[in-house]
Amino acid sequence: MPQYDEQARHHARPHLEPIPDPATLERLWGLFVAIGRHWKNDAEPERMRSNWLVFLSNRIRVDPRYADEYANAASVLDELIAELGEPAAYEKLFTDAHANVAPPTTRLARARQKVSNEFVALQLALGGFEGWGAVNYLGYIGGANVPGQPPYRPFEGKQS
Repeated sequence: MPQYDEQARHHARPHLEPIPDPATLERLWGLFVAIGRHWKNDAEPERMRSNWLVFLSNRIRVDPRYADEYANAASVLDELIAELGEPAAYEKLFTDAHANVAPPTTRLARARQKVSNEFVALQLALGGFEGWGAVNYLGYIGGANVPGQPPYRPFEGKQS
C-alpha cells in the first residue's frame, strides 16, 4: 500500500530545504510588516509570523522556483532601500504602475507580483479583514447585502 505524503513537495526536488537564509527571511519579514503598515493592518504582525513562515516553506516545497523569487525580492528591496531609504522603497514596490504589468519582465515586477502581492493576500487571509473591523475570517461567513444587517456575521446554522 502506498504511503500518504502529508506535505506537498515538488516531484523533482522532494528534499529541498524549504526556508531561505536568515538575511533573506528578515528582509521578507520586513516586507510583510511594511505591507501591514501601508494598508493599515499592522495591529499584531508577530501573531502572523509562524503562519507566514509556513506559507514560505510550502510555496518552496510545491514550486522550488519560489526560493529564487524570494531571494530576488530581498535583493530588490536591499537595492531600493539603499537608493531611496526604507519608507520610499516600500512605497515604490507597492505603487509603481510598471511593477504591476503582467507578465513581470523586470526584477522589480517579479518582486511585486510573485512576492509582495502574495504577501498582501496572505495578510488578508491571516486577519486583515478583522483589522479593518469586518468579521469575514475564520469562523465567520459572508451574507447577502441586507439593509440593517452586517455583511459578515457568525455562522448560526446547525453544526455536526
